[in-house]
Amino acid sequence: MLRNIKYFFQMLLIFIFALTSIVALFFLIFFILKESFPAIKELGKEPFTNIYWYPTSRKPEFGMLAMIIDSLLLTGFSATFVIPIGYFISFYLHTYSNPKEKKYIKSIIEILSGVPSVIIGMFILIYISPLLLKLEIWSTENFLLASIGLMILSLPYTISLMTESLDSVDKSLEESSLALGVNKYKTTLKVTTKAAISGILNSIILTINRIIGETMVVLLVAGGAAMIPSSIFDPVKPLTAAIASEMGEVELGSLHYHALFLAGLILLFISMVLTVLSKRFTRRWKR
Repeated sequence: MLRNIKYFFQMLLIFIFALTSIVALFFLIFFILKESFPAIKELGKEPFTNIYWYPTSRKPEFGMLAMIIDSLLLTGFSATFVIPIGYFISFYLHTYSNPKEKKYIKSIIEILSGVPSVIIGMFILIYISPLLLKLEIWSTENFLLASIGLMILSLPYTISLMTESLDSVDKSLEESSLALGVNKYKTTLKVTTKAAISGILNSIILTINRIIGETMVVLLVAGGAAMIPSSIFDPVKPLTAAIASEMGEVELGSLHYHALFLAGLILLFISMVLTVLSKRFTRRWKR
């Protein structure tokens, strides 16, 4: 009887927390939609067809196309490097490292993952950015530096998720492969990775979401210019940087205010699309 009562209260507590999370998410989405609606109604297609973002000029323009492209380019460029590097490091940790070495490397990764993004941005701004002057690069706050900062921030996250995915695979699969004479490298590459593919795909999507939602690094070192870059040394202004830099000074209830919420809605939409794609890919691989 006591066990049943205890089980009931445990389930009730889990249900309450789950329901609270769902309700909070619902109200968050509703709030963003509500605040974005005046901009959607007033601006129409302009944010998606115009590259010029001059919300405070005499004739304001609210084009977000350049900032959307900046966000996607930064995310794609950073993820292209972070995901393979993260996989190779997690591959090594799972396959070749001994328990002591693995524990030591994981501790370093955990420390790196706890470093505030503003500290990484300041480090890049103070110590790496001046080096570009010696190379005669015209902008010392640019796409490349923002991407480096995003890689540093997201790499520990990627390594941790992928290592957990590989470690969660049933040991009997690997032992069977090794017993048949397959070496460790091919076993991890062809057996363990395939078995952990759903977790790895989720790791990739979560990493991309982490990159596209990062604010402080791109605010500090991306350059703050809402333009489509022609090289990795051009300044850029992703959506997150625009929201962070302007929301604190914008007039409450103005069109500029609602446009910034529209930028947040676009980011939320991209994140939701990535999450849905992750679920679909995961289900397909499980089949």
